[in-house]
Amino acid sequence: MAAPQLRRVLSLTDVVLFNVAAVFSLRAMATAAKMGPLSIVLWLLAVGTFFVPLSFALAELSSRDPGQGGLYRWTRNAFGAIHGFLCAWFYWVSNLVYFPSLLFYLAANVVFVVAKPGLGQEPGFVIALSLGVLWIAALLNVRGLSVGRWLANGGAAASWLAALLLIAAGLIAFLRFGSATPWSVGAVASALGEPRTVAYFATLTFALVGCELAPIMGEEIQDPKRVLARALLLSSVLIAGLYLLGTLAILVAAPPDAVSPQAGALDAVAAVSARAGWPLLPRLVGLLVALGAVGGATVWLAGAARLPFAAGLDRFLPQSLARLHPRYGTPHVAILVQAALCTVFIVLASVGSTVREAYLLVLDMTIFLTAVPFLYIFASLPRLRQEAGALGAADVIRVPGGRAGMWAVVLLGLGATGLTLVTSTIPPSDVANPMLFEAKLWGGLAFFSLTGLLLFWRFSRGAPAARTISDTIQ
Repeated sequence: MAAPQLRRVLSLTDVVLFNVAAVFSLRAMATAAKMGPLSIVLWLLAVGTFFVPLSFALAELSSRDPGQGGLYRWTRNAFGAIHGFLCAWFYWVSNLVYFPSLLFYLAANVVFVVAKPGLGQEPGFVIALSLGVLWIAALLNVRGLSVGRWLANGGAAASWLAALLLIAAGLIAFLRFGSATPWSVGAVASALGEPRTVAYFATLTFALVGCELAPIMGEEIQDPKRVLARALLLSSVLIAGLYLLGTLAILVAAPPDAVSPQAGALDAVAAVSARAGWPLLPRLVGLLVALGAVGGATVWLAGAARLPFAAGLDRFLPQSLARLHPRYGTPHVAILVQAALCTVFIVLASVGSTVREAYLLVLDMTIFLTAVPFLYIFASLPRLRQEAGALGAADVIRVPGGRAGMWAVVLLGLGATGLTLVTSTIPPSDVANPMLFEAKLWGGLAFFSLTGLLLFWRFSRGAPAARTISDTIQ
């Protein structure tokens, strides 16, 4: 019997929807709308200094090396095994703490749909719903991307439709009632000079993370060199446009003070619904947002699980993580281990905190852990281009503008990522106990860092010195 192999099942359409499900969220638009008109300027800055450079960097890196592992492989080949491992480790761990925030957000929208807001503050309900969605997504991913992609694609389509409904609602609100938010160029210009604006910028930068997830699954994509680059172009334009128009729609439909970070988009729709007499609109959008969150959970679980799989192949983690399911050809051990660990974090995030404080804690920890791998991604680009030299393959998609264009991408990306990294450690102003919040945050970050170093030290002693996974740099 032939050994199980990864199966190339993802098409261009699948990867575009995969990117939308991974990156786009009405939650981010609600968070942005809390900033008022300043958010539109900050979206443009975040897109220009982070999202566009990231897209260019990913297009070149994935065309040089489109194999399984993505950012892990690029960093390993550029800076060595320990850096590749730590890049993958931080990214993977960030997903463990991201899942609670994503699933808590799902719960907030479900209680809106069923019109029982009290359930959103009941840890038992939130935990049960979160774990149910998590394990359904895990089992579908074990069956393979040929099955799991439909849930991911459906979630992306639901998010897209919810955004379009929100944009339409905002337009109707503006045409019938005018803008609920006052607009002032002077106020925006003044706000740009305030220290808190840096934190706002970092929040929106984090909302644009996710397009790096698909290259991690390179060996499961049909013609990955061509498909990844085209999908990046299409999905980047779509995502940036939806974020800008959606945030604008919220601001014209509801004043910033009436928007909450967890259900702000629904607040905006509810404001239009109440004024227009459309009572079913908020629940419809809430249902679509919830489906979008389910799709997002499926995508992040699928993509992130490929990192311990790749590290297991290199024997920097237990080789059992590199096993493929004998029937479905999926890294089922890595997927199930990740789901089990996410279960633990979902429970722990709800202990000793209100649901809102747990949400904020895991969000800040996720931002910090996620930012570190992006430092590696941007830094890997000039290193790998230098190693490739004049022998690079003709089909490599290079950053436009030659050497100057490449360094512009690198420096802009590193600068935006650095700001995100620093501001993620500042506690929210309205938490009940800032010192306890900080202690939990730094304690969690220290634990994850030391654990990663110890794991690498333990398993790298038995790993081969040579690279093992498609190591040729084009």
